[in-house]
Amino acid sequence: MPSVRIIAAALLLALPPFSPGAAPTQVEDGPNGHRLITIPPGAHQLGREGSGVNPPHVARLRAYRIADAETTNEQFAAFVRATGYVTDAERRGQAKTFREGMADWIWKETPGATWKLPFGPEGPKAADLPRHPVTQISGEDAIAYCKWVGGRLPTLDEWETAARAGAKTLYPWGEEYDPKRANIWNGKTHHAETPDDGYTYTSPVRSFPANAWGLYDVIGNVFEYCADLPVVYREPHDQAARLISGRGGSWWCSANTCHFYNLVDIGRMDRRGSLPNQGFRVVFEVKRGR
Repeated sequence: MPSVRIIAAALLLALPPFSPGAAPTQVEDGPNGHRLITIPPGAHQLGREGSGVNPPHVARLRAYRIADAETTNEQFAAFVRATGYVTDAERRGQAKTFREGMADWIWKETPGATWKLPFGPEGPKAADLPRHPVTQISGEDAIAYCKWVGGRLPTLDEWETAARAGAKTLYPWGEEYDPKRANIWNGKTHHAETPDDGYTYTSPVRSFPANAWGLYDVIGNVFEYCADLPVVYREPHDQAARLISGRGGSWWCSANTCHFYNLVDIGRMDRRGSLPNQGFRVVFEVKRGR
């Protein structure tokens, strides 16, 4: 049965934030408990040489506000209480799950797995993990939440700009991965996790140091849905309509499997699919004159 293994949370929180050159930001309280960071307008160098999906490019962006953390179980529960919304997984009556000990790339179709029971009826309840990121929601579910709260999903360029916080490196803190700064799968295989980052599955948001602009979990914890697709995923049109992008990797991602826990790679998912390692953060427009 899945369980959260917390080993070194106090040590992780003691790590200083990484600071490749902070930009002016404004932090404010947003709707439904979101903490919002204002990203100023400007041109941002994104992508990386040699990437087929995210080559070097300049993004010219207007100002926007982005949540400092991934949307939590508690926040999604408030949305459901207010609207009666039913997720894709709930309509299907099942979703894919994983538990430590399964082979790499294996997911199990589990009856009863939903955002309320992200690992199925025998796993932990989301209600008991209020500060963990909400999972087992599809891209369409995430879009519905964003509309309710008055926001939207970030574009790929908005997500990367905020996640980089001015960094030009593979990670917000440098070129080498640091297991004390993010929640991924550190075991050589999925048969067993190691205690390197202190967690086996999801961790509470803000458990690891923020980047230079104050965003948490831009690497690891859960994949974060984005509103658009990279050019290489946009054709054919019928395929593109079924896909949604994900950034930053997740607790399930490892060096030998899904190694997308960085600032460059862009994942693609079924926009109606539900997994316990996919979530999102919200973006809000900045009104002109602010």
